[in-house]
Amino acid sequence: MPNKFQRNLKISLLLVATLGVMSGITIVSSLPLISQTFSEIPHIDFLSKLMLTIPSMVIAFFAPFVGMIVDKWGRLKPLYIGIILFILGGSSGLYLHDFYIILIGRAILGLGVALIMTSSTALIGDYFDEASRHKFMSVQGLSVALGGIVFITLGGLLAQMHWSYPFAIYLIPLLFLPFLFFSLYEPQKHKVSMEVGEIESSLLPVYITAFFAMVLFYMMPTQLPYLIVNTLNEEPQTVGFVIVTAMIFNALTSMQYAKIKARLSYLQIYSFTFVLFGLGLFIMSQAHSIPHLFYSTVFIGMAFGLLLVNTNAWFLSEVHASKRGKASGILTSSFFLGQFSSPLIFQPIVAHSDIQTLFLLVAIVSVLTSLILFIKTRGSKK
Repeated sequence: MPNKFQRNLKISLLLVATLGVMSGITIVSSLPLISQTFSEIPHIDFLSKLMLTIPSMVIAFFAPFVGMIVDKWGRLKPLYIGIILFILGGSSGLYLHDFYIILIGRAILGLGVALIMTSSTALIGDYFDEASRHKFMSVQGLSVALGGIVFITLGGLLAQMHWSYPFAIYLIPLLFLPFLFFSLYEPQKHKVSMEVGEIESSLLPVYITAFFAMVLFYMMPTQLPYLIVNTLNEEPQTVGFVIVTAMIFNALTSMQYAKIKARLSYLQIYSFTFVLFGLGLFIMSQAHSIPHLFYSTVFIGMAFGLLLVNTNAWFLSEVHASKRGKASGILTSSFFLGQFSSPLIFQPIVAHSDIQTLFLLVAIVSVLTSLILFIKTRGSKK
């Protein structure tokens, strides 16, 4: 019975983890069709992109406050409220026909994701010790990557039938919500340690890394489509194939995280990750055909398979149990602030040169970052 209970608990957390990736990429294929459907609205090309950015803005703003609620109310109440908001806000485009009301639905979705990610991150810290956590997060990284593959593919197929159909994917949590009720339990509250202030100050490098990681991660969905369509003159559906290929290697690498962590420190893993990322971006910067891009996804996918999992694992190893909710909220905010900021940070470079020049510059920065980390962490075990 205990083994079955533990298995159901892990399955529940894996299902919850897929909701984060579902929130952003599910309707990507619908955006051009949404622009066409609501073409009478001024500046609709810009406004349609808010379908992706509004959830990120809401998450980045509200997640720190959500974190305090999670510490005060417990983990499960905010989690279940978040899933309900996720379902209602995310599916709004399926049955609503006013563009601006759908945008409000996207904001509600963002609030739901803030609750879900903050609560679930705290739960992982509560349920597992460090060794078990590394093993679980290997599987979690695999689940997130596979979820991304499924949701990108399914969203694209549904968008071919009607622009609103991908919004139906946000109803999927209705199927496993009862399972969560019976599988998850509320952890006991932890007493505040006298060293909490010191521990919280040590989280600043984690938050900065989370922001930086997501700035880099969102280069793929925000910059790659323009390289494929405008520079290489390929069909838009090729974008999905390239991203899915990267996520396959993401999944395969995430599975190995626990074994890699047993040999390397957190910072050493980052050093290795930035080498992979720099190599992948360099290949992209020199690409003259789609096969070159597919080759680069091997390294890009491996890099992100380690980057996000390693950041979460590093965070949970540093944060005190009594402050996991608040700290998880700030971490969630850091991730989504990076997601929102990515196109804004890189746009000036693209405007004054081109996307492949951007990839080359970031590749150089990645390799230099890796070299600095390698020198700094020689002999480090943490």
